[in-house]
Amino acid sequence: MRTETGRRRAALDGLLRILEAPGLEELFGGPDEEALFLYHLLHEVARGRSSPYYWEICHTGRRRGVTPEYVSDRASVLLASIEERRRTDIYRVLGVPPLASEEVIKLRWHEVAKALHPDVGGDPAHFRQVKEAYEILRDGGRRAEYERFWLRAVGPIARLADGDDGVPAAPAASGLGTRTTPERRVVMVAVRPAPTETPASESVRTLQEASARLADAQVGLDERLVESGLGGMAGLTALLGRVEALLAPIDGDELARTRSEVDASIVRLETIGAELAAIAELKRRVPA
Repeated sequence: MRTETGRRRAALDGLLRILEAPGLEELFGGPDEEALFLYHLLHEVARGRSSPYYWEICHTGRRRGVTPEYVSDRASVLLASIEERRRTDIYRVLGVPPLASEEVIKLRWHEVAKALHPDVGGDPAHFRQVKEAYEILRDGGRRAEYERFWLRAVGPIARLADGDDGVPAAPAASGLGTRTTPERRVVMVAVRPAPTETPASESVRTLQEASARLADAQVGLDERLVESGLGGMAGLTALLGRVEALLAPIDGDELARTRSEVDASIVRLETIGAELAAIAELKRRVPA
């Protein structure tokens, strides 16, 4: 177990890495123990003022010339990026282990097709998404391209498995405190060498470049939202949630009626304005 000084140092070093890492690949590209520690720290930092590491958040913010809210929002953005990559991982979409064999993929597809097909009551959009995942994985060339992308962009975060509450436990050696939740683990992913004889197609390279630009734009947008006083992406999400809650009780018919009433009121006001203008012109013409 690390001392209190060691615990603070580990958290401070991790926070600097969170702020300076260009992307998830660089942040989670190290050993399993280090990756799990940084993942745990992201969850704790995203809690903001309620984080047990709030002193470290403030100290890091002062060193980097940013607010504590920016540090917490940066963690929230990275966590959202992790969840988005997990959500769109076609291995997860189909429900097979990463880099699964062709036989496992085919068997899983038959199971899913029987359970999710629209003819048996399945959701058409969900079925279409699963089918697209299967079509990619059953095609040797397209799967090779996706595997290269997966090993670089998804593999580093696929090692991390959450428990029921979605928050990983800190590695024992990190000294970042203990939790009473069930123990989490680092999931070891079998890495199959990516084929080198087939270069990635132009469409895949374009998609990868667009994904990188999107991640950069997301971070830049978060910075501008913090500077504008909206509290970053977390603050904007909360604001949109309040707007949605306010609009939820209003249906389309009510909006149409309200618009008609507003249009009628505008016409009446324009008529009154014209009449007042005419009266003013008459008064101007009458000798005093």
